[in-house]
Amino acid sequence: MSEQFQKLFANNSLCKQFIEVSPDAIVITDAEGTVLGGNSRAARLFGYLDKSAIPHNVNGSYKSAADRSRMLDMLSSGQHVQDFETELLDRRGNSFVASISVSVMDVEGHMVLVSILRDISGRKKSEAKLLEGEKAARLNESRFEALSTLAGMAEYSLDKLYDFALEAAVMITGSEIGYIYFLNEDESELRLYAWSRSVMPQCSVESIPDAYHVADVGVWGEAIRQRRPMILNDYAACEGKKGLPQGHVPIKRHMNVPLFDEGKIVLLVGVGNKEDEYGDEDVRQLSLLMEGMWNIVRRKEADEALRQAYVEMECKVEERTAELSSALADLRQINSEIEQEVEQRRIFEKKLRQFERIIAVSPDMISLVDSEYRYVMVNRSYEKRFNKPSEFFVGKSVSEVVGHDVFEKHSKPMIDSALAGGTTNFEAWLELPSIGKRFFSVTYHPVESTVDGDRLVSITAHDITEQKEMLEEVKRLASTDYLTGASNRRSFMDRAETELDRLARYGGELYLMMLDIDHFKNVNDTYGHSVGDIVLKELVKCCISTLRTSDVFGRLGGEEFAALLVHGSVESAMQVAERLRAAIEDLEVHAGNHVVKFTVSIGLTMVCADEDIEVALKHADNCLYQAKEQGRNRVVSYCRMTD
Repeated sequence: MSEQFQKLFANNSLCKQFIEVSPDAIVITDAEGTVLGGNSRAARLFGYLDKSAIPHNVNGSYKSAADRSRMLDMLSSGQHVQDFETELLDRRGNSFVASISVSVMDVEGHMVLVSILRDISGRKKSEAKLLEGEKAARLNESRFEALSTLAGMAEYSLDKLYDFALEAAVMITGSEIGYIYFLNEDESELRLYAWSRSVMPQCSVESIPDAYHVADVGVWGEAIRQRRPMILNDYAACEGKKGLPQGHVPIKRHMNVPLFDEGKIVLLVGVGNKEDEYGDEDVRQLSLLMEGMWNIVRRKEADEALRQAYVEMECKVEERTAELSSALADLRQINSEIEQEVEQRRIFEKKLRQFERIIAVSPDMISLVDSEYRYVMVNRSYEKRFNKPSEFFVGKSVSEVVGHDVFEKHSKPMIDSALAGGTTNFEAWLELPSIGKRFFSVTYHPVESTVDGDRLVSITAHDITEQKEMLEEVKRLASTDYLTGASNRRSFMDRAETELDRLARYGGELYLMMLDIDHFKNVNDTYGHSVGDIVLKELVKCCISTLRTSDVFGRLGGEEFAALLVHGSVESAMQVAERLRAAIEDLEVHAGNHVVKFTVSIGLTMVCADEDIEVALKHADNCLYQAKEQGRNRVVSYCRMTD
């Protein structure tokens, strides 16, 4: 068969020339894999200098023999083999991902396979990086959603808070199981709180101990002993483990993180059996989630202590009022009334000291002010954040501490409302002396007690800067193209719908411009994809600096971009498009020793108020296609004038 084909192939010079000059790697084999012919591109693909060095049989070039068998089965059953992806081996044994398309020929009764091969390793790596970025964004969003849900569970019991946080920990790390253990005061004993819901149906251990001594447990206690997160991605091969009890859920991978509060470990959270390996990002996600949960727990405990203090103080005031009323009814008890007054004041002062001890342990900034806007007391967090002792605050006006602007805009009206009996709250960025600009949630509670006839207000300031910044970052990631920093397609389409609504409501003119880099594939093939990425980034910088701030610009995909030109005319839109085309033509991209110049083709169309944005994109895309057909590096418009 090989000799017959070679003779036939040798007599057909046009066929040989076509195969040799093909931009793709071409290999011709029989059904058993014997190489009948090929081109130089195929030789280079497999790491050979000359096509004559190509092995006599391609079966050994498949990393997985099953892939070749599956491809032959498809051909035998009459199916088309188009862009079949598999891993191939070059002459050094290194693997690469290839796309194979096969055509079947009948040569004198024998089946001949003509295979076109393309190396798609770079594309597969880019897709993997994109998926990794999207996965990280989804993890951040999931963790933020979990923290947001936790923040709204202030009225729930601690058990429900812990249960929710545990299930969220399993979810955001992609694990199958999870657990929470609490530590005693001296960190010597671990006491089980709960396993995640997915564990118990799989577990058949007859008796699970409620408590373990830290010194006695195996590798899962190292996070306590070493006081840092621990990751075991090959649990079976780990030294030092003491084994699992009979009926325990099998462990493939394991990660646990200790949670600290004022230097002490208060609990240990662990997860296990993630599909792939645990890493630093899993540690970060789990740590932030549990820290957020613990802050809510601490605040809930502080709020409950405050509530109890308020109840006790109100009860004492009621008792005092009843005693005074009784004394006033009997003038003969004046001396007794005075003694009772002194006693009640002593009790009140005692309660006030108790209140001071309660708020001292709160992580939030808590203060007590009177109706003259003067501090009566502050807690340790207040002293620590301002780096001042309590004596600095007591008797001083709130305006002197937080600044005149913050006091007049926020503090004074809120204190007045609380003095009138209302509980108020606000959230805002505040610029405070010694602290700087932070985002606070501040609550003002009226205190239904009196000191020398003066009403008091309790102020609780909770610093939620990290949560606020996290929310803004999640919003930014959701609307931004990860490579260039331009708006992504979804964000661009949302902005476009908004501009269409504004156009329909208020009138005016709106223009849509689509641009595409000319011969961008040549840039990638000549300089590599890393330089291609730099070209895309520099293109975006040039577009943003050339367009107006009111215009909407975004990346639709690949090397294709779009811009909405707001508040203009046909003439101004054409001028903007031409100015942008010229600016890009003059642009020089420096990448290492290379200087890359490139051009773009632009399609421009007017957007009507009664049409869908997808229709406008189609018009602009048609113009873009015409610009390509007319020689590239030009602007073609499809702008319809209004009556």
